[in-house]
Amino acid sequence: MKKALKILKKTLIGLLGLILLLLLLLVLSIPYGKSQSNTSLKLSGDQYSKLVLTNVNIIPMDSSRVIYNQNVYLHQNKIVDITSDTIPINQEYKILEAKDKYILPGLIDMHAHIFDRTDLPQYLSYGVTTVRNMMGFPMHLRWKKQWENNTFAGSRLITASPTLNSGDHTGPFHKNIETADEARLAVEKYAEAGYDFIKVYDGIDSLQLKAIEEAAQNKNMLIAGHPPSVSIDRLMSSQLVSIEHIEELFYLLEDDYNKDKMRMIAKQLMSNDKAVVINLAAFHRIYKTAIEGHAYFDELESENLNPIITFIGKKQLSDYLVAGPKYKDYCITKYKTMQEFTQILEQEGVTLLFGTDTGPALIIPGATVLEEIELLTEAGLSPFQILQSATYNAGKVLNRPDLGNISIGAQADIIVLNENPLLQLQTLKNPKWLFAKGRIYNKSALTSLRNTGNKKQNTYTTLGLWLEHLINK
Repeated sequence: MKKALKILKKTLIGLLGLILLLLLLLVLSIPYGKSQSNTSLKLSGDQYSKLVLTNVNIIPMDSSRVIYNQNVYLHQNKIVDITSDTIPINQEYKILEAKDKYILPGLIDMHAHIFDRTDLPQYLSYGVTTVRNMMGFPMHLRWKKQWENNTFAGSRLITASPTLNSGDHTGPFHKNIETADEARLAVEKYAEAGYDFIKVYDGIDSLQLKAIEEAAQNKNMLIAGHPPSVSIDRLMSSQLVSIEHIEELFYLLEDDYNKDKMRMIAKQLMSNDKAVVINLAAFHRIYKTAIEGHAYFDELESENLNPIITFIGKKQLSDYLVAGPKYKDYCITKYKTMQEFTQILEQEGVTLLFGTDTGPALIIPGATVLEEIELLTEAGLSPFQILQSATYNAGKVLNRPDLGNISIGAQADIIVLNENPLLQLQTLKNPKWLFAKGRIYNKSALTSLRNTGNKKQNTYTTLGLWLEHLINK
């Protein structure tokens, strides 16, 4: 008996020691993660001071017009002048001949989840100069400062607060609130921390929403997110500037998938100035996995994703490999309805926004932009409508008149293309140059940028950054 007790004691001590060791490793992962994501990343591209693009054709994106044969002057990452090519060049500016080329604003992904700092150079390499991150962690505030201080190249980061949610089904990374007072305090805390806007989720009730709106208005912060648990009339009168995912509108139909009801909702959205992030790619992954099984799933790329995101994404999608006939029929109906809803929203003049929802479902930063463009084309949108959702509309919803357009005073976030993208969207795959944050990227520099983006942070770093958020949210 004594021998058994000794063995049990040693086993318990060993288990306790192992638990303490694991806890220590978890605690140490926080400073390790912060230190690893604070290092400089190699800057590619060439810095410029005063530069003029000559004889270029401008697609300003406020409309489908093209302004031919213009000179565009760039200084300190701003467009400082635009003149006809018949006017003599200002000799203070270095000339970059762009005859027969087309320029449009850098793209803006309005719905992404940035879990790895290298997602930002990866995004930039595909012409996405601004990313709206839809679930804020403390790491995003640091990465914003690093971008501002030019310690690494990547897309401009506009970040939501930690997601505000309520109820028994909140996600582990959400800030779970129970009362209106808690909601108000959370908004004030996140405004003070430096987050750009407030993200809400579907568990928020009417009293909590009212408190969030009042606090956000006091702090001059916008609100966006999933429709809260309120009536459709209250949703329309809310301060949400954008509703994330057209999939959420599908749920508002409540199994009544007729076009008249879609059009009624679209008219309400239009009259209440609510923008909608379409985002077909995320559910399309589920739809294709459910319908085609391994023939689709096994071909999905994942090597350029964060290792933890890869693990989560594969687990998410693998669940749909065993979908039965009933769920497959549901997927077909749902995706067709989402496509039809997209067309109706455009017909009714609703502000459409472009988003890829990087994070879940093996959505690759940047690369999925091209996939989303193809899906929006299949849904019936024109090249102009697609590009405007990713430029001008985004700048308007962000309340950033300096983003998403080509005009004097706008940020010099510019894609230079060999062909007119309003006629041939595929030209986006091979830009001639990209301008972002005072640097010019040619094809070689874009490749270097993409290579930087492909070098993901290790699992321990990611765990530390996530744990930091879980403790501080």
